[in-house]
Amino acid sequence: MKRVVVTGLGLISPLGNSSTETFAAACAGRSGIRRLDDGFCPRLMTRIAASVDFAGERHFDAPRLRMLDRSSQFALVAVRQALKDARLDLAGTDPSRTGVFLGTSMGGAQSTDDAYSTLYGEQSDRIKPFSVLLAMSNAAAAWIGVDYGITGPALTFTTACSSSAVAIGEAARRIRAGEADIMIAGGTEAPLSLGPMKAWEALRTLAAEDPLDPAASCKPFSKNRTGMVLGEGSAI
Repeated sequence: MKRVVVTGLGLISPLGNSSTETFAAACAGRSGIRRLDDGFCPRLMTRIAASVDFAGERHFDAPRLRMLDRSSQFALVAVRQALKDARLDLAGTDPSRTGVFLGTSMGGAQSTDDAYSTLYGEQSDRIKPFSVLLAMSNAAAAWIGVDYGITGPALTFTTACSSSAVAIGEAARRIRAGEADIMIAGGTEAPLSLGPMKAWEALRTLAAEDPLDPAASCKPFSKNRTGMVLGEGSAI
C-alpha cells in the first residue's frame, strides 16, 4: 500500500479565487453569501446565493469559452492553480499513470438550462452547437484530460452533495493501490441559473433571506435556521 499525499490546491470559491484568498477570508469571518442581481431574480422567492466573482473571459479565449460551461471553467482554472501549487509539470510524467476524478451534482446545469430556455421558452429550434459538450456531467474531467494529455482513468462521480468527497476518496484509493502515481481530484459546481434554483426552491430547502444581513442567511446551527443556500465553485 502506497502513501497518499496532497501536494497542491486550487480553489475557485465565493470567498476568493485562490486557496490563499479563500483561507484568509474564512479566517476573517467573511461570508460568501450575497444578493443576486441577475435578470431572472424577480422570479425567485429567495434571491441569495454564494456566487463567485469570476469572468471566464479573463482565462479563456472566445472560441474556447463557447465549449465550456461555467462549471468546467471553474475546474480548469482550479487545476492550473493546483498544479502550480504542487510545482508539478505533467509533461515530465507518465500520462497513463495520471488520472482525473471529479465530483459534480448537476454538471453543466447552466448550459442545460440555457438550451431548454431556447427550446421551450423562446420556441426556437436553434440551440448552441456545443450544447452536449457544455452540459454533460463529465465535461470538466474530460477537458482536463484533453488539456494535459492525461490517458489514465478519468471518471466523474455524481452522488449529490457527497460527489466531490467520493471523487477524492476514490482517487486516493487508486494511488494507495498502486494503480496510479498522480490523481487530479476534487469537484466543481455552477447551478446558479433560473431552472436549478427554481427546482431547489420547489423542494422547500432554501433559506429565507435574513432581513438584517443577507450574508447571515445560512445558519445551520441556529435555532432560527430556515434552510440552506446554494453556491458555486471548484476545489481541486
